[in-house]
Formats: sequence, structure tokens, C-alpha cells
Amino acid sequence: MSKTENTDLVLHLQSIWKEKERCRSLKSSETFTSNDVRNTCFSQIMNVINDYYLGMIGPYFMQRLDRPFRDGLLRPYFPAFNENELYSNLGFLCENHYIKTWHDLKKAGIVFSMWIVFEDSIDIIFNKIISKDNLNNNKLGQFNKIKKLLEGKISEVDLEIIKSKLQSDYIGINNKYNYVLTSLKIEKSEDIKLKQYREFLQFFNILRNTLHTNSRPIKDYHFKISIGDFKFEKDKHIDFFSLNVLYESLVMFIDIFDFIRSKLNFDGEIYNSATLINGSY
Repeated sequence: MSKTENTDLVLHLQSIWKEKERCRSLKSSETFTSNDVRNTCFSQIMNVINDYYLGMIGPYFMQRLDRPFRDGLLRPYFPAFNENELYSNLGFLCENHYIKTWHDLKKAGIVFSMWIVFEDSIDIIFNKIISKDNLNNNKLGQFNKIKKLLEGKISEVDLEIIKSKLQSDYIGINNKYNYVLTSLKIEKSEDIKLKQYREFLQFFNILRNTLHTNSRPIKDYHFKISIGDFKFEKDKHIDFFSLNVLYESLVMFIDIFDFIRSKLNFDGEIYNSATLINGSY
């Protein structure tokens, strides 16, 4: 890694750490309980940042430990033979030509992790605030669209067969976050901000999905959003996982959660059972 790249990484991780400290303040809101998803989402983002931060700086520590382990300088601190054998390989695993691969894996990891926290938190909020009637309408959404196209052209028996095949309890995350965003009590002046959030979430969902296809989109997309201009071309490898995009995306997710909880008109706890196992520091 060049000196410039190393400097960029240091500045990037310093900025990431500042966002972690912002989350530390946000997760401690006295408006909600410590187990409320409107606090725990920020705790979980802190854990995502911890994992990413440690993963990005890990190779540099490992490189520096290689020689002391092989020379025996650190052996007194790891008296078990198998520990010495294990740790003495660290430097070899983190030679300069491998660090880029290592970092690419960590970048992919934070993309997955940010979306997982978002999807899980939105799912909890969605299930808490949606009425029974609206829930049923969402479940039948795909069927109702097709029914409008086919009604009057096929028999009721055939319609029932189609319904049985299409009706499902599954509701996609796009529908869930759109429902939550639509439920917010916002001022007219905040419509632009909400539009930016929707556009970002559409982009990030596609970005995340490309990781399932070796960073090659299955169709063409073009997103001109607040954090940049991104063109996805079918079957063409993308490289949007830059330090800047990852940082701006993290900031956007924190802003979205902060916006949702400040505008969500819901009294009572929205309990998140993940808090029983997920602490944050």
C-alpha cells in the first residue's frame, strides 16, 4: 500500500470512528428504553463499525507481530506451544500483496452488515406499527396487481389457483421501509430529504445485491443520488466499494434511523430482542 493510500485509510477510519461516537450518543436517548429498536439500531451500527475498523487495521498489527513471534520475543506472553505456532503465521498472511484482498473482503462485509442492521430494524418497526388490514393488503399486493389484469378473462376457479400460488406472508424489505417512511409525520419542507433517503436505499439495496453475483449486476441501473452518480451495467464488474462511498453510506444510514425515530408517531416500546446478546462499546 502506497503512502497516499495509507494516509487515505487513516483519515477514513478517523471519520468512521467519529460516526461511531455519534451513534454512542444517539443510542442513549432517554425518550426510549434501552431495548427499544430506536436505540438499539445505533448500538448495532456501533458493532458494525467496530468489526470494520478492527478488520481494516488488523493486517498492520499482524505484520508487526510476525518478526517478534518468529524471534521468540513474544513467546513468554503466549506460553502454550500451539498459541505460538498459530500466531507466528500472522505476518505471512498479511504481506503487502494480500492486504488489498483483505480490505476488499472487509468492505464487502460492512455493506452486508449495514443492510442487515437496517433490514432487521425496519422489520421490527414495520411489524409493530402496521395495522392488521394494512398487513393483509401488503401480503396480497402482488396478487391484487395480477388480478386486475386478469379479472374477467379467466374463471373464478383459476383466479383462486393463482391466488393460492401468489399469496404469501412474505413482504419485501422495499415495501416495509416504504410503508415506514410513508407513516412518518413530516413537514412539507422535508419531502426532499425523504426522497433522497428513498433513492439512497434503492441504490444501496442494488449495491448489496451485486455481492451475490460477484459484483456484476444482473441488469442495468443508474442512480444519481446525493452521495454520487452510479451506473450499473449488466454483467460488468462494478467497483463502487470505495472508502468514500462506504463512509457516506454509513452516515446516510445513521441519518435515516435518526430521522425515522424523530418522526415516527408511535407511543410505547418497540422491543428488539437482539439487545439481549448485542452490546456495543
